[in-house]
Amino acid sequence: MQRHLDAVKATALGRLDRSGATEAAAGLGVKRWKAHRTHSSDTTVGRELKVARTLERFEAFAEALAAGVVSVDHVLALGAVCNDRITDALVAIEHQLVRFAKFHRFSVFVTHLRQVAAMLDTDGAEPDCGDRDSAAMGRDLEGHLHLKLELTGHNAVEVEAIINTETDRQYRAAVREHDTTGLAVPAMGVLRARAIVELIRRGAAVNPNSQKPAVSVTLTIRADRDGIPTGVHTLDGYNVDAVSTAVLICEAHLQPVIVDGSGNPLNLGHTVRLFTPAQRNALVVRDGGCIFPGCDQPASHCDAHHEIDWHLGGSTDVDNGALLCRRHHGLVHGHNPWTITHLHIDDLPPDLLEQHLTRAHNAHLDPTPDVRVLKSPPGKLLLAQNATDHQGPAPP
Repeated sequence: MQRHLDAVKATALGRLDRSGATEAAAGLGVKRWKAHRTHSSDTTVGRELKVARTLERFEAFAEALAAGVVSVDHVLALGAVCNDRITDALVAIEHQLVRFAKFHRFSVFVTHLRQVAAMLDTDGAEPDCGDRDSAAMGRDLEGHLHLKLELTGHNAVEVEAIINTETDRQYRAAVREHDTTGLAVPAMGVLRARAIVELIRRGAAVNPNSQKPAVSVTLTIRADRDGIPTGVHTLDGYNVDAVSTAVLICEAHLQPVIVDGSGNPLNLGHTVRLFTPAQRNALVVRDGGCIFPGCDQPASHCDAHHEIDWHLGGSTDVDNGALLCRRHHGLVHGHNPWTITHLHIDDLPPDLLEQHLTRAHNAHLDPTPDVRVLKSPPGKLLLAQNATDHQGPAPP
């Protein structure tokens, strides 16, 4: 019934598209007109219009969709491989294609369809210059950012390989994290999202040779009459949760704009209370990278975190600083946070004492009396990493 309804909608939309009525009456193309009238997204209506225009050329597929034999996805797959050079040839064999679709899985149909299109296209595909690549970006009703990226040719091959390589690295890091801390290995979709975010952050660096992340964020902080913050949001009006705010404030080149209840600015801040380049260099020498147990992120991918939050009186000193990658920075600021604490060597549990002494011995260093550890939400203590964990033992 759904497929029959899709066929009826496609037929009506196709007739409307051919008539030019929306241009004459409202000055809008069919896609923009329907999206406006039905409060739908351009993407949704664009997909419907693609189905309608494809069915106009392929009557057998239109009949099959109305009969429930094929789905809208079959029609979209057909439209994706169709071009002016092979349209007539595909029309001539569309009954065979419908029959193939009826008896095979959709993935098998798509592979078969691409192979048929390649054989029919004797002139070969048009040169791929990336002109058909497209990307869409938007927020949903919850303020979540959605990215849709469609790449062709060599761009598709190269970007797929880059994302898969970084996703694999994220997976191996998650496995090490699980073995070390017991945190669950996320689903592949989560790992792929982490990989894409990490790749974007790396590419956004102003100076690739700099140890300092390039993050620039402007937040609007609404305060009451006593100057107490009551809400934080971006310049686009999206609310920022407490965890995200804490992570951004810890390291970003933050420009907090304090406003009153009417939105009038009370105070325009600038880059303050951040670790200086010299202090950050000292953190790099000491920590070497992310201090979270098992993490392999280098210093250039890490934030400088205040162990005692700056707004709680923590000083911007090296002794109060620690390098954390963005992933583990979020864990430290989470609703059920990991915490960083310091123990005297005499107070270390036996297993951590052995790890601490072994690490110092392998690096040909004296064990420090002050030992930094991370405490998981359930209370388990783990030895924080330092430069020797990232760079290996020092040479004799």
